[in-house]
Amino acid sequence: MADEYLDLVDEENNLTGKNEARSIVHSTGLWHRTVHIYLFRKAESGFEFLVHLRAKDKDLSPNCWDTRFGGHIKSGESIEDGVMKEIKEELGIDINLLKLIEGQWRKRDNYPNREFSKVYYLEYNEPLENLSFNDGEVQEIKWLSVEGILNGIGQEPEKWSGSKEGFESVYKFLKEKFI
Repeated sequence: MADEYLDLVDEENNLTGKNEARSIVHSTGLWHRTVHIYLFRKAESGFEFLVHLRAKDKDLSPNCWDTRFGGHIKSGESIEDGVMKEIKEELGIDINLLKLIEGQWRKRDNYPNREFSKVYYLEYNEPLENLSFNDGEVQEIKWLSVEGILNGIGQEPEKWSGSKEGFESVYKFLKEKFI
């Protein structure tokens, strides 16, 4: 499989006009952009998020639980086109961009993986059978309460992709949207 190219950004998330192969970006700590999509539903206990177990062969956080779906913004691709492409590739569904709740930019400096992630939220109330995971990146999915996620990350952080603080930030943003 050919290496995909990513647009490079500076430490303030400004496009530099340069691009580089993903393998080089990840191995040398170059700043780049991704999109993260959080699927949620309202429940008696507040919100539940759809979490998934990442594939065993992922280059980052293999065989770990993840609260988000998404991927890299390819070189020359808009953020909007990137998020729609990732939803189609990762979840197998077509949605209208207007169904997404646009969230914040998050800066993540986990050298050598240094990225700015544009966060989106999708309220999903359809049967999970409507989703398809044909890209080999997902082993298992399940709904978890916010408390269940925070407890899981707190008790076994090595089994999760992402931090407790990161998820708390994402949850706080969503909660404020619905208050």
